[in-house]
Amino acid sequence: MKKFFSVLASLAFLFVSCTEKPDTGENAGGDAVIPELPADPQPGSTDFSHRILLLQHTGTACPNCPQLMASLKTLAEDDSYTAKYQHVAAHSYNQSDPAYSKAAENLSQAFCSGYYPDLTFNLTKESTGTSPVDVIKSHIDDLHMDAADAGIAASVLQTGSNLGVNVQIKAARENKYRIAVWVLEDGIRARQDGAFEDWMNTHSNAVRVMAGSTLNLRIYGENVDVLKKGETASKSFVIALEDGWNVENCKVMVLVNAATDDGRYNLANCAICPIGESVSYRYN
Repeated sequence: MKKFFSVLASLAFLFVSCTEKPDTGENAGGDAVIPELPADPQPGSTDFSHRILLLQHTGTACPNCPQLMASLKTLAEDDSYTAKYQHVAAHSYNQSDPAYSKAAENLSQAFCSGYYPDLTFNLTKESTGTSPVDVIKSHIDDLHMDAADAGIAASVLQTGSNLGVNVQIKAARENKYRIAVWVLEDGIRARQDGAFEDWMNTHSNAVRVMAGSTLNLRIYGENVDVLKKGETASKSFVIALEDGWNVENCKVMVLVNAATDDGRYNLANCAICPIGESVSYRYN
């Protein structure tokens, strides 16, 4: 099924980010505590494990979307692949979808082919559409690297209606990097058109909001400029929690994006950090 995107007049995301002391901004609704980062378990190493991003473009009114949902469920049940990727669902097909968000709409405008369902990889337009799980695995095998270009450490703490997020990245290869932070929600119950099993009416990893600093690079996040091998950079974020989200089912995804030769950015690595917890650098 084909769906053409309309041009949004305004792209507004509920976040504020900064280099040192975070600015809570008008959307943050109060103070937030920026938690301490976890200790680096291997300070002398840059041999980071790598995860790619699978971005599912979907919606509850999409009658063909359960086909891709079934493939992704089969993929998630294969233990030999679960450590190679992170999955995000961009519910952009219909605004009546309880999992819909402006962030999801922006992601699909940037990367979706316009045909639903679609599955894209690493913040590019590379797509497998609606594919059997073996085709998806083949793309993962092609994109997954023995070692990532950068590692991620993060801590997330809720204070009232805000999340305080502290992120540090460490470079394994000299490059210009950006840090992005997304909030994802699990367990959203909503009837899925075309569902042929009940689990398809529960939607997880739905992107709620994402952080970035400028309109054209909003997806790619905050600039940390050039890092040499072994150097680190830190960013802190304050993200406002919205009414209607089940915060107990929310988590934070951190993405580090690296500059490409053509002046764009592509995903170098990604990690999930539950609220109230920390994640250390993942080494091979």
